[in-house]
Amino acid sequence: MNPIIKAQLNTFKEMNPNEVMSESDLFEVMSIFSLENGILGENIDPFRAHLKGVEFGIDGIAISIQGTLCTDVDEAAEVLSVGRNHTSEFTFFQSKTSDSLDYGNISKFLDAVYDFFTSQTLVKGPQVDELIAVKDEIYGKAAKTSPSLRCYYCTTGSGQASAVIQQLIETNKNRLSELNIFNDIHIECVGAKVIQNGFRSATNSSSAKLSFPKAITMPSHDKVDEAYIGYVSASEVLNIALGEPDQQGVAHVNRSLFYDNVRDFNPESEINKSIISDLKNGDEASFVFKNNGITVVSKNIDRKGDIFTIEDYQIVNGCQTTNILAHIRDKAESISVPLRLIGCGDADFVSSVIIGTNRQNEVKEDQFWALRPFMKDLEEYCASQSGDARMFIERRDNQYRDVSIERTRILRPSDLMKAAAAMFFYQPHRAARDHRGIRKEFSGRIFSENHNVELYHLAALALYKFDYLVRTAKVDRSRVIFRFYALYALVKQHWETPDILDTAPKKQKKVKDAVISVLNDNDRFSAQIEEVSSHLDSIMSESGITARESIRDYIRAESVVDEFTRRMFSQ
Repeated sequence: MNPIIKAQLNTFKEMNPNEVMSESDLFEVMSIFSLENGILGENIDPFRAHLKGVEFGIDGIAISIQGTLCTDVDEAAEVLSVGRNHTSEFTFFQSKTSDSLDYGNISKFLDAVYDFFTSQTLVKGPQVDELIAVKDEIYGKAAKTSPSLRCYYCTTGSGQASAVIQQLIETNKNRLSELNIFNDIHIECVGAKVIQNGFRSATNSSSAKLSFPKAITMPSHDKVDEAYIGYVSASEVLNIALGEPDQQGVAHVNRSLFYDNVRDFNPESEINKSIISDLKNGDEASFVFKNNGITVVSKNIDRKGDIFTIEDYQIVNGCQTTNILAHIRDKAESISVPLRLIGCGDADFVSSVIIGTNRQNEVKEDQFWALRPFMKDLEEYCASQSGDARMFIERRDNQYRDVSIERTRILRPSDLMKAAAAMFFYQPHRAARDHRGIRKEFSGRIFSENHNVELYHLAALALYKFDYLVRTAKVDRSRVIFRFYALYALVKQHWETPDILDTAPKKQKKVKDAVISVLNDNDRFSAQIEEVSSHLDSIMSESGITARESIRDYIRAESVVDEFTRRMFSQ
């Protein structure tokens, strides 16, 4: 194996000490991590995209809707229920620790991808079945833009495809294109250099140099270290906005840098086509007068003359502008762009800037919760725990990018909201798909300043533990559908009413300690999950429901919660 890849693989193993995997399996996950989080600039848990079985020809599948990784139909339906014209992407991975490209293995990989979208006679298994359901959910919606398809075959060698393999790729591109279900198709053989650069990018905070000769100092503010306004060359914008190049040397827009949803950019829209056409036809000089520009927030700015070194930065407004510039990058030197550069380490003020510069857009739910003072306290408390109890609440995308921690222990506030809905409000039937409705209903009763951070930490830990038991095959993957019922049962067996958040600290501690004792014993928690699942299986069986999608719909009924509660806790 390439020595640098080997060293990075050891680092990745140290970052995820609880994941017991063979070297080849871990390389599969690291490849997904390097490409998704490094090259494509996403922010996903690669372990969730990794296929755990021996599926035909495929090691990983990442299905993203509006940038959210969806591994089951509930997650997909939840994202698709908000807004319209969603953008979706299917990314397939196959990784080999050998340093050569094998024609037979690549052919098998592409056959498996084709089979996933057609007959499903080759790719089978519980995990794949869930992903096929996600696929069907996406295509069941009438979006204006068809999904994109990316296929990556990874090795530890150069990744350079021979003429014969390139012909194989082109043949399969044509075969997939004939299905007429994709907006674009990208198939690439990836070598060690791309994986190495992707891994470095995925584990380091963003850093770049910016030439800003027309910078004017903005008025002082007690929350801002320094700030500048002016205009820069479009090439400077692309310098900070593009990620690591792929195997063909093409750098893509780094989506992780944007708060505003980069997937909403549509080069075929009449407005964007008109702007791109004007620029291509030589009207570069007008751009700076017509465009609102971009706003960049950086945790640290180091200025030396006209050169600004920015670290841990985000483009909080200007994704449309950046994408347009990426489409005409050959003209970037002759285009000027308005720019605001803000140096600020105060996370709450940064959040307010993001919301203030995106008033015309829907504010992300995680950003909504991130503004609450309680969330900062919870973040600090979770990170301060030791050993297996340590968890990380990600209030800002890629907040822990440059910290060597287990990706599986990172939870977004929206993930925590789902667990809290099941465990504290006794809403297991709504947690999977209706947590926005729960937010609206319980917004005054969750993440409040007077709440006990220990209970929310308990919810984060419970969700992590459940997923860990599934990943390590201690709990059958078919039980994932009952995840929130299992979390509900953890608290319900020790506390009768859905008001644990508001009860006395002494009573909360008693419940918390009882639940912790279960979570700390994998066998005991596994047995409890199986008990929960058995009761639900019985309810389904008596109702004559067998189809998995029908089961998902059925367990969302309040009557099922009542019947499950009666059976589980009647003794």
